[in-house]
Amino acid sequence: MKKTVITLITMMSMGLAQAQPGAPVRGYGYMPPMPMRAAPPPEPAAPEFAKDSPAALLEEGMGRLLARLRSKDLNARALSRYLNSEIAPYFDFDYMAKSAAGNMYRYMSADQRVRMAERIEQQFLSTMVQRLISYNNQNVNVVSQRMHPNGRTGLVSTAIKGPRGYPTRLDFRFYKARNGWKVFDVMANGQSAVVHYRRQFRQTMYMPRGRNQQPVARPSRQLSSGS
Repeated sequence: MKKTVITLITMMSMGLAQAQPGAPVRGYGYMPPMPMRAAPPPEPAAPEFAKDSPAALLEEGMGRLLARLRSKDLNARALSRYLNSEIAPYFDFDYMAKSAAGNMYRYMSADQRVRMAERIEQQFLSTMVQRLISYNNQNVNVVSQRMHPNGRTGLVSTAIKGPRGYPTRLDFRFYKARNGWKVFDVMANGQSAVVHYRRQFRQTMYMPRGRNQQPVARPSRQLSSGS
């Protein structure tokens, strides 16, 4: 906090003239004090979250990630290894694949489901590497946590302050699995990752035929080709 500077003003006494009938009375002459500079408002206190909450888990993982990003030996290959070993376990890519596939998921074989989840994981982590490799000491703050009344799902919001001061909002959607909280969707300024993968999936599952979009005969025909 900047120290407030108080300027001392010396009062200049003019003295009273002896009052005479009909003579004007000279008052005190003075210089008004300079207004004090207002102190900047204090930074809002960071919210405290329960130890076993999704927000606390995100704070822990984000802290470890930022510490890694600030290391001097950071490069794309090392960052990719770190994300795969330390960050990927926070996410449920199988759940993301199921959400992206929608009703078509029931018609997919076990092998197709695995390969779709692997593709989403690879694409998601590759995008993270591209974004994080240019990290420039931005601050990341967990600002809020909203839990569903059932206590099984929640939304945790973070703010990333950009180089020009404009914050980017990241929302993480969690659900409570048997082995703890898992992220099943991430939204950047309102744009959902799962919705993005759902659009990609539909583009591979549907082929233009005339004016209408007709589904392909078998989902395995597209998925087996690497889509």
